Amino acid sequence: MKVLVVCPYSWATPGGVGAHVANLADALRVRGHEVRIVAPDAAEAPGVISVGRSIPIPYNGSIARLAFGPRVAMRVRVAIRRYRPDVIHVHEPFAPSVSLATLLSTRRPVVATFHASAPRSRAYRLASPPLRPLYRRLAGRIAVSDEARRTVESVLGDGLRVIPNGVNVSLFAGLAEPSGSAVLFIGRFEPRKGARVLIDAFPALKRLRPDATLIMVGEGSERRACEQAVPDDLRDDVTFVGRVEPWELAQAMGEAAVVAVPSLGGESFGIVLLEGMAAGRPVVASNIPGYAAVLRDGVDGLLVPPGDAPALAAGLASILGDPERGRSMGRAGRQRAGRYDWAVVAGEIEAVYTEAVEGAQRGRRKPR
Repeated sequence: MKVLVVCPYSWATPGGVGAHVANLADALRVRGHEVRIVAPDAAEAPGVISVGRSIPIPYNGSIARLAFGPRVAMRVRVAIRRYRPDVIHVHEPFAPSVSLATLLSTRRPVVATFHASAPRSRAYRLASPPLRPLYRRLAGRIAVSDEARRTVESVLGDGLRVIPNGVNVSLFAGLAEPSGSAVLFIGRFEPRKGARVLIDAFPALKRLRPDATLIMVGEGSERRACEQAVPDDLRDDVTFVGRVEPWELAQAMGEAAVVAVPSLGGESFGIVLLEGMAAGRPVVASNIPGYAAVLRDGVDGLLVPPGDAPALAAGLASILGDPERGRSMGRAGRQRAGRYDWAVVAGEIEAVYTEAVEGAQRGRRKPR
């Protein structure tokens, strides 16, 4: 099958949707499919068709880098015409970027995946009347979690199936069980991800566990503020690593005794949380719906109130203070992560493609 996968966000900027698209494309190729990706800012990326440069747009407590306009729409139409896919898989289909341009540019069967959790989004509700016809036209509708499904169905109606994000379990297969006292954060330095909450929790953690250290992996607008917020007497215990490539994740996880995922909200799933579990690391995460649906509190790790630095410190300290409990949680998380392995998830998505293509062949209008 020839599959065109559309990512609305900048290919050059790390993010959960981009990681999902890249890993899905790799898993589909392993299954024998021919796959191309369409995305902004992808001029040098093999297997990715670039449709122009992106610009930053604030959205849902984060910054989305989108590309839009007549030139982008034209490049999308050219990509579809030249590649002639059997099915098009559009991520965040109503993002005013490449995804929406794709929906408006083709009658080929389109499968859509919804990632975002924004149940009270006023913009989403205001835009719903013109979006409903496009929603009904989709040949397949996927949400990465129940939280993402509720966000869409509350505005546009029923009809989504939940197929979760995936994780490359094999990437972490060789890691030993957790040891030491390092806390690992991986994510963008922006308010929604809660990096500043973790920095604020660190002095309390040090009082409870003097041997604790902190490894901060990622980039973003809040990085400088987080660096400056570290107390002078603790600077030697906090390492800011910057961005790491996907194949370096296992090394970062290998240094950690526990993974902290302190997001404040707006997360429908949490890929980093799942990566920590696949690495066999206990996870201390915010108790928000998207995370609570994956992480079993007290089994794979701990859930703490979002934005509560003292509770975050206490949760981390309890795991660092009981290494055997941390190892037990890590083993449970690794076992649970097998359900989310990309080999499993890609098979479920492939089944949706087959349904979409067969539906088109049973009498839908001939694609152009």
